[in-house]
Amino acid sequence: MRSFRIVASGILSVVPVCVLILAFAQRSVMAAPGKATSHLLLATSGDPAPSGGRYRSFSSVRLNARSQVAFDAFLSGPSTTGVFVVNGATTSTVALGGDPDPTTANFGFVNNAFITDHGDVLFDANFTDTFKNDGRVTTAVARNGDPAPGGGTLTPFEHAANGRGTIGFLAGLLGATAGEGIFRTDGTNTVTIVRDDGVAPTGGAFTSFGTPAINIRGQVAFVAQMTGGAADFAILRGDGADLSPVFVANQIAPGGATFQDFGDPLINKHGQVAVVGMLTNAASRTGLFVGDGIDAVAVALEGQSAPKGGAYSQSFFKPLTFNDRSEVAFQAGLKGGTSNVGIFRGDGNHTTVVALAGTSAPGTAGTFASFGDMKLGQDGRVAFIATLVPGVGGVDSSNNMGIWIGTSDTDLELVARTGDVIGSQVLSRLPRQGLFGQLDMNEEGVVWVGTFASGASSVVFSRFPQPDEGIWDRSSVAGTGLVGRDRD
Repeated sequence: MRSFRIVASGILSVVPVCVLILAFAQRSVMAAPGKATSHLLLATSGDPAPSGGRYRSFSSVRLNARSQVAFDAFLSGPSTTGVFVVNGATTSTVALGGDPDPTTANFGFVNNAFITDHGDVLFDANFTDTFKNDGRVTTAVARNGDPAPGGGTLTPFEHAANGRGTIGFLAGLLGATAGEGIFRTDGTNTVTIVRDDGVAPTGGAFTSFGTPAINIRGQVAFVAQMTGGAADFAILRGDGADLSPVFVANQIAPGGATFQDFGDPLINKHGQVAVVGMLTNAASRTGLFVGDGIDAVAVALEGQSAPKGGAYSQSFFKPLTFNDRSEVAFQAGLKGGTSNVGIFRGDGNHTTVVALAGTSAPGTAGTFASFGDMKLGQDGRVAFIATLVPGVGGVDSSNNMGIWIGTSDTDLELVARTGDVIGSQVLSRLPRQGLFGQLDMNEEGVVWVGTFASGASSVVFSRFPQPDEGIWDRSSVAGTGLVGRDRD
């Protein structure tokens, strides 16, 4: 019986079209040490939404390298849900609940906006189907009832998308010798990664699969449960041709323990996989590992000394984030030191403290208390949400949350804090601890969802000055670095 499951990542899906300009974007400038950050309100509850109705609330936000933003929202009629994309000063409707489905019936519910490197938007419809919109046409990527490679039909479940708009997904199978499998598709070509009627590479038969992760090369990593072979659990990586074990239960883990079970993995463009593993036969019961199927390293182990004091406790909390430099950003419980929790960035050779509970929170007179959602950039910077200890440095319920970014605790910058005035409104709340999907980042800035004292919520893009800029000196929204969608 499985003892635990840690879902470290997810990625989403895509859909329809309609272009309207939303008069948006109020600007305010806040001073953080050494920087000035510009905040742009991209969408606010109560404001008219493109194609009719008004925004009510926002569920998820995504940002690509071109600073194009995709988000989904609940709406107050005529549609109740929508997916939107922001390109420069233009907000466009991608899909609405109730829109015509390009293949059969109408969309009943749309959500899970994801934007690719080229500006295509993926989204989910009706809880099982995934679509892609390229700014002109909406096409189906994966749908309930699609034919499955090897026979039968698909019922898609959890999925992940890469920057090219290809998804890896877990699906049930009907009318086949298999009951479920992991597949990859770009909407044109669907490839089997694994089916549970195949032979496991460690021997025996498959019994179930976990949520997949996919990299830009189309390699898919996932946890598999098996019976009758050398191991009950393994982290596997497949590309449609080869299926390889990366981590396997009953094998010796880096550090000397034995692998017992695994959470859902992350995968980077090199095919390296990051995962939390449950361990036996050692003092450490859990650990965080990176491996490629040949070499593996322990990034952190329960009981191992943590940088700047204390030791990692059993918990490695969601979310984990993984970049192409083999670095994992993770939140871990601590014991035996002055902090009980911290955010770290490590690659198995070196681990850096990003933030520790009980230490000073830059840009404030307060101290960190706890941490929420976070993202890791390719440059090693970590953006995260944190709460502050009440009663220290003038902190109370009106100013006890913020967003910070930095590569370590020595260069952290405050991005936004409750109590700040943003777009003439007072920020009162940020996404709470345990709520994910309302924070994303790229090299230019951070997009996030915030709530204001008026009760309204907004999708906000906080843009940092670039290396060739000093204080923000752009006078229009068109100069924000938010660029138009690539139509080529």
